[in-house]
Amino acid sequence: MSKVFFMVNKIKDFCFADLIEKYLSNCSVTVGETLPVHTEEYNLIVLWSYRKILANVAEKKNIILFHSSDLPEGKGWAPIYHSIRSGKDDYVISGIFADKEVDSGDIIVKAKFKIKDNYTADIIRRWDAEISIMLVREILNRFSNKIIKGIKQSGIGTFYHRRRPEDNEVSLNVTIEEVFNHLRACENDHPAFVMYRNIKYKIFLEPLGTPPHLPEDLKITFFDDQPE
Repeated sequence: MSKVFFMVNKIKDFCFADLIEKYLSNCSVTVGETLPVHTEEYNLIVLWSYRKILANVAEKKNIILFHSSDLPEGKGWAPIYHSIRSGKDDYVISGIFADKEVDSGDIIVKAKFKIKDNYTADIIRRWDAEISIMLVREILNRFSNKIIKGIKQSGIGTFYHRRRPEDNEVSLNVTIEEVFNHLRACENDHPAFVMYRNIKYKIFLEPLGTPPHLPEDLKITFFDDQPE
């Protein structure tokens, strides 16, 4: 039985028991806030939205993380927001090794799907979590009893800046069309807003109809040298 450890910022924020049961029911799964002393005892250690750089992990081939951009493009903060706001055609989740630099580890796998007009940040965040846990299963299956492999990042890297609450403000002097992607990219927990006569009004954008459970065009690509 494979052993998987999810390292999180706060255990209370890891609310994915249903997805663990769906995709990793045949694994021994542990969730914790500190790195295990004996990392070699686990088949896979996943840094789940972890906000700190860990020392002395770059050479370990079982410590990974998922970053929601087509690396090396889009390192850094708020990748879901920036993917939608900038009008990207595709949404990409990159599975990479942990490294001494932010989002710079070798690429193991990427998952990709088209960003359709009725996809909002809240919808994509839900899918992002499910696809990431699905990728844990796929990595375990592909590299069963083997060393996990990837390729070095290549190309020109870009970096998304950290967003602040005030960045969600919408001007009264723009059209809905001008800020449409911004509204789609803001999440209900951190909504867009407008100030009118010193009163703050939240703005929510929600499409009618529910998109499919997962995108039908989801494609997973590994970057090791094994045949598909």
